[in-house]
Amino acid sequence: MVALKLFLYRARNRLFSRRAWVVLCRPLEPYTGTGIPDGIEVREASESDIEAIAKALPDELAGKLSRERRIATVSERFRVGVPCILAVESNSGQVVGGCWCRRVRRGSMLWPLLPSQDVVFEISTLFVDPGYRGKHLGSVLVEYACSMMKGRGFNGCVSLVWYTRPASVKAHLKVGFKPVGEKVTLSFLGIRRSRVHPGFRQERLPLISKASS
Repeated sequence: MVALKLFLYRARNRLFSRRAWVVLCRPLEPYTGTGIPDGIEVREASESDIEAIAKALPDELAGKLSRERRIATVSERFRVGVPCILAVESNSGQVVGGCWCRRVRRGSMLWPLLPSQDVVFEISTLFVDPGYRGKHLGSVLVEYACSMMKGRGFNGCVSLVWYTRPASVKAHLKVGFKPVGEKVTLSFLGIRRSRVHPGFRQERLPLISKASS
């Protein structure tokens, strides 16, 4: 029965799917280094971390990609120069969280939503190991990324978070992000269309509603 439900779910998504993200922004500020859990090191990743990153990516972000496909995806990001921040267990060296920092180019669909249309980057693929969730590690990763990119000449950050990931929304709100809009992607028979617009659905995100009231 479970296998049948999974098959029907995937079949439906191949025919039609709708995904929505809330768009969050904040200016960049120096990193204080507070709040890092004991036994965790936060640093920028290098190419020697590729296999560990690929192994740590949760299925909710990487889907059911094979090990080889995951490694290829991570390797491509390094090839094009997208910085990656990692949270690593000091003793074991295990990757327990991370995110990427992509520059937002002028002409991007997100550009009209940005309060300060200047040198802005996007936090993407933010993840935290299930064993470390609830310990503010997501907020720490976001803060570290913002501080690092500020040192490289950026002055703003934007992040798209699925409405279905309230913990990630909370991590962003804790470090000063504010909602500025929404992105919606529709897929029908393999054809995908995306759009962004100002405003967001407060009824879907009570945490944001409270933070912005």
